This record gives sequence, C-alpha cells and structure tokens, in this order.
Amino acid sequence: MSIITRICLVVAILLGGVSIFLSGELKTDITNLGEAKMAAKKDADKAKEEAKAALADAAAKKKEADDATAKVAGLTAEVTEKTAKVTTLQTQVDDLNKKIAAMPAATASGPAVNAAELNDLKTKLAAAEQARDAAAAQAKEAADKIKALGDQVTAAETEKKVVNEKLKELDAKNRYFEGRDGVTLPEGLTGKVLYYDRTWNFTVLDIGKKKGVLPSGVMILHRGTDIVGKIRIATVDDDCCIADFLGDLKKKEPKAGDMAIP
Repeated sequence: MSIITRICLVVAILLGGVSIFLSGELKTDITNLGEAKMAAKKDADKAKEEAKAALADAAAKKKEADDATAKVAGLTAEVTEKTAKVTTLQTQVDDLNKKIAAMPAATASGPAVNAAELNDLKTKLAAAEQARDAAAAQAKEAADKIKALGDQVTAAETEKKVVNEKLKELDAKNRYFEGRDGVTLPEGLTGKVLYYDRTWNFTVLDIGKKKGVLPSGVMILHRGTDIVGKIRIATVDDDCCIADFLGDLKKKEPKAGDMAIP
C-alpha cells in the first residue's frame, strides 16, 4: 500500500473517531513523506525516459497504422471492384447455362446441336466460372487484409493513447518537483479537505486520479465565501491527494471540510 493511500486511510479512520492510536501510524507516514517524494522524483525521471522511448515506439506504430489505413482504402476499392466483377461474371455464367440448356436436342435424322457453337459456349462458361471464382477469392483476401489492418490501427491508437496519458502524468509530476504550474485540472472539479498538517504545512484532499487530478495542479481552498489559501497538488492516488501551500498564500489555517476548486 502506498504512503499516500495509508495517510488517506488513517485520516479517514481518525475523522471517524475509531482509534486515536492510529495517529502514530499517520505521524510515521507523514515523517516518511519527504523521503517518499524524493524517491518518487527519481522514479518519475526514470519513467519519463521510458515513456519517451515508448512514445517513439508508439509513433512508429502509428505510422504503420496510417500506412495500413491507406492500404485499407485501396483494398476496399479493390473489394468493391472484384465484387462487381463477380456479379457480372455470374450473370455471364447464368446466360451461358441458359443458352446451352435451350439448344435443340438431337433427332433421328441427326444432331441438331452445332458442335462448334456448343464447345465454344462451354469454353466460355468454364472461363467465366474460373474468372468469377478468382475474383471472389481476391475479394475475400482483400477483405481479410482490411480486418487485419483494422486491428493493427486500433492497437496502435490504443497504445499511443496509453503512452500519452503516462507522459501527461509524468510531466505533471516533474512540473511539481521543478516548482512549475501549468497543469490543467478538469473543469468543474471540486474537492474537500480531509486533514491538514501544520508542521509539514500540507493538506489531504478527497479527490485523486479517478477525478482527473494531476501533480502540480493548482487549487484554491475556501470556506464558504472566505479564501483559505492556494495549494499545489504534490502526490496523487486513485481517490485522494496531498497538496502543499504555495509560499505564504495561506490566509487561514485549513480545516476538514474546506472546499477546493481549480
């Protein structure tokens, strides 16, 4: 369990008044928070380099996907053309079969069928059937390629999206450690203070990754119509986050229940 998760869990229990002795566990976690931040900084730097490599790989796959998309367009036209050809050839086959069936039968005085004409019709019929089958096979092959290429496009787009989300989060972490703002938090985001530590001067909020919170995001704390201060998100977990006050921008001491907005 991560330190921030432990802090949020202990804070929630303390607020519920279940056990005072758990405050010792919270104190231990808070003491270790500084070291955890430095470790997170190193991890973020390493992960950012890995993410850059992954993004380059995703870009290469995206190019493959774009090339595949262009091939899909050409194959789609080919399928349409071959399908139309199959229809035309099938009509020819049907017409030839009708002509052969309609030729007069032999009589006692001799054959009424023109052998040369019959052989010619049969030759044309065989050629038409062969061309029809070949066109149908080509159309199926092209359709199968379209499906495979479509799967490739989807996979490449999905991987790129995952990598971009990872880069976004890592960039936000680095912005925090470098003391830079600039992260845009979701519109309409609101959070609530769960805990404030005056020694370390940080707050724990009840919002996290699931709500789109990112490190280095700046929020305003308020109590009713009064401004409490401005904070910058430091560490984010799924359902909670820890935020530091920006310089001397704390006008009042935060309390549990104070609201936070971007």
